[in-house]
Amino acid sequence: MKNKNLIWGLFFILAGVALILDRTGLLGSVSVWSVVISLLLVPVIVTSVRHLNFWGIFFPIAIMAILFDETLGIEKFTPWPVLGAALLLSVGFSFIFPYRYRFTQSKWTTHTTDNPAWDKSSDNGEYVRIDAKFSGCTKYITSKVLKRVDISCRYSGMEVYFDSADMAGNEVELNVDVLCGGVELYIPKNWGIKVEADCVLGGIDQPNGAYDEKEKILIIKGRAKIAGIDITYV
Repeated sequence: MKNKNLIWGLFFILAGVALILDRTGLLGSVSVWSVVISLLLVPVIVTSVRHLNFWGIFFPIAIMAILFDETLGIEKFTPWPVLGAALLLSVGFSFIFPYRYRFTQSKWTTHTTDNPAWDKSSDNGEYVRIDAKFSGCTKYITSKVLKRVDISCRYSGMEVYFDSADMAGNEVELNVDVLCGGVELYIPKNWGIKVEADCVLGGIDQPNGAYDEKEKILIIKGRAKIAGIDITYV
């Protein structure tokens, strides 16, 4: 919380300074709003570097390049060449430095083979892991003591059926890592749905009644980039 207060405090201070400099003409041809937007993008880049989120690194840099193209003399490279380069760099570095993150509360944590949850992964156990890359995948989860499911779907289509599953308690954590793909989830009607996942150029389509109070809750965490997640009650 203190770090967030510091970041926002510095943002408003620097934004105020930029407004004064703009009125005095010291910013030259640079728009004050370009400066303000760039100040907002800097924390995004810093956070993305910490988590090796290349989409959050290259696209903010591309936006900043577009904002200051005249000052930098790179008008012929903006906007589409720069945005295209950001897209290709993001995809390329994501392949070279693959990650498998899980969203827990306020941070991503990396799964390792030392995690006992992974060692116990099975279709009918407490923990289920599903992976798909450049392929199609259909998974039927039959566990009656389900606690957590981890899905990694990259450039793929995936169908996951929970209709034969049951929870060990009253909650199941579903961690999604979807990039340029589509995931279809088939959920029992007596499960409620709580979405805490981050979506970038994508979304999660929930069925009617997903927000109703129910005894059992499926908590969806993680991230979906240029992806769609469809949820259907069965």
